[in-house]
Amino acid sequence: MAVAQVPRNFKLLAELEKGEKGMGAGACSYGLEDPEDIFMTHWRGTIWGPPHGNHENRIYELKMECGPNYPKEPPTIHFVSQINLPGVNPQDGKVDKNSVAILRDWTRIATELAKNPRPKEDPLSLETALIAIRKYMEEHKKLPQPPEGSKFAIYK
Repeated sequence: MAVAQVPRNFKLLAELEKGEKGMGAGACSYGLEDPEDIFMTHWRGTIWGPPHGNHENRIYELKMECGPNYPKEPPTIHFVSQINLPGVNPQDGKVDKNSVAILRDWTRIATELAKNPRPKEDPLSLETALIAIRKYMEEHKKLPQPPEGSKFAIYK
């Protein structure tokens, strides 16, 4: 028996509502880049730097793109704020999906979810991606960082 897949726009509407109401994790926030984006493709997010390291007391800005195959495929994520982090392109801030577990395993998890009933909490969302990136930042908290407020050249 096949399980019905939630249409892309329904899923993104639910994520938008959660993000706008601040119902998610306190260390991350997200919303549409342009409220008129009817396809809900371009998003902005923030991550509050994890404590006890070089990210502490910093707010990192990110751009996220949910392509036409989202949620079957992961969003494309770029840091707008400059960051020194393995798996983040030092020229444009793009996060290599292979460096963050949830992004690397996204397609496999989506395939499994299509076969089985959904768990209570959705393991694949913009919020879970941001939380995973924050955890990844915490694992690399001792790396020296660019000056506070620096942005990648393509976003200046």
